[in-house]
Amino acid sequence: PVAGGVVVIEATDRPRESNPTGRQELRLSGTINDPVPLDPAVARDVNSAFMTRQVFRGLTRFDENLEPVPELAQRIEISADGLTYTIQLRDEARFADGSAITAQDVAFSLTRALSPQTAADAGAALAGPSYLGDIVGADEVIRGEASELAGVRVVDERTVEIDLEAPRATFLMKLASAPAAIVDPDDVARGGEWWRDPNASGPYVVDVWEPEDELQLFGNEHYVGGVPDLRRVTFRLGPSAANPFNLYQADEIDVASVPIQAIDRVSDEESPLRQELDVSPILSTTYIAFRTDVAPMDDPEIRRAVQLAFPRWKVAEILLGGRQETANGLIPPGTLSRDWPQAAPAQDLEAAKAAIANSTYGSAENVPPITIYGASPFGSEALRDVLQRELGLTVEVLDVHWPQFNQGLSKKMFPAYELTWVADFPDPETFLWNLFASSSPDNYSEYANPTFDALLDQAAATLDVDERAALYAEAESVLLGDNAVLPLSHDVRYTLMKPWVKGLEITPLGMLYLENAWLER
Repeated sequence: PVAGGVVVIEATDRPRESNPTGRQELRLSGTINDPVPLDPAVARDVNSAFMTRQVFRGLTRFDENLEPVPELAQRIEISADGLTYTIQLRDEARFADGSAITAQDVAFSLTRALSPQTAADAGAALAGPSYLGDIVGADEVIRGEASELAGVRVVDERTVEIDLEAPRATFLMKLASAPAAIVDPDDVARGGEWWRDPNASGPYVVDVWEPEDELQLFGNEHYVGGVPDLRRVTFRLGPSAANPFNLYQADEIDVASVPIQAIDRVSDEESPLRQELDVSPILSTTYIAFRTDVAPMDDPEIRRAVQLAFPRWKVAEILLGGRQETANGLIPPGTLSRDWPQAAPAQDLEAAKAAIANSTYGSAENVPPITIYGASPFGSEALRDVLQRELGLTVEVLDVHWPQFNQGLSKKMFPAYELTWVADFPDPETFLWNLFASSSPDNYSEYANPTFDALLDQAAATLDVDERAALYAEAESVLLGDNAVLPLSHDVRYTLMKPWVKGLEITPLGMLYLENAWLER
């Protein structure tokens, strides 16, 4: 409903058309490393966010169309100026122990997700600033100058008001992110590894956790959406989680991704696995980013030469066997339900050589080595070979174990890096602003362009989808024009799912929720 410019969103009950039969236990391959900490405030990567999302939930969630709708919230009222969100909690919004989730818990959780003390206690970088930085007073909390989030006011036990610095078309999407989930303040007060046995706000509670071996979740009797049909979810951890494709074929897990080298075999019409294969485009981009303040990529002509020399489409077509989509920009096709301009240039070796000649170095022999970091950076290795063969440039590619690579990104240690970024919400903002806005904590290359930032600010405050899309396309053109990023590919997920698994949806954001699934055995 809309009245006088005020937008009101009411929660609706989710229809359940499940038909569970047999033992309701879903078996999954988790992570090679123990998923620690299982804490919403530091859920920075896709795997951490997925596992955290099963135990903790926030004020909103994504529906089947990836629109943000109330979850723990009953009613959300947005002021006419788009700056104030008045949120009433559901009466049935409760933690796993049956205690009510209150407005105070919301204020605590949102503040905690921005506090440097949280990062210090967890020994990990925060995820919260990327999603909650729009709230008034967020910067002061992030800098450690305030212990309370000024833009969050507790009206009463069931009502909270949130003020934003400026209108933000994506704010309700951000409230559906893992870092915006609600935790029990009493859990945090216990200290230590409280998250190994937390008072869950989501559909599942931690039942068994054997580090580096197994994590078992059990259905939360007090979950706001009702007790899940899947009563138990078992994640293999550590060495036993390796090679999920093999585990799936041995009937030891129920869902598995297909490695790129096995896709042709599984996709074959004669394959017994063909009927169990789901193929879903994902809103994600693999790209290489360069710092523009570190030699030799501080020279615009060297960056231009690198961009012009590399036939990036061959990453998807040859290295990935045509099973992924070539990236001609940072924004994946399908974002905001549309295609996007092909902004990245075609290969032009003569122009690349001319750019080197026009650089401050004058010739390839004078250009210092270009160093690129990544976790399995196959695209960077292809770039290295092309630049050395075609231009005579020296490129060093360093393969870093994921935990160390993730930490290095957060500390902005790398002069260049290769990364796959999966959208946290279905909007260009999660690619352009999160990764390259000068004020974003996830701007790992510390790229800065005032024109780019101004376009993003304008887009963020624009509610009309077509107008926003035009602004984002212009901003992306500025970014690619600076040759600070080399887009490589967009992901297409190939997932095997046992015939008895029902209702488990793989969305353009990947697999999000398990409570909608059930087993028919």
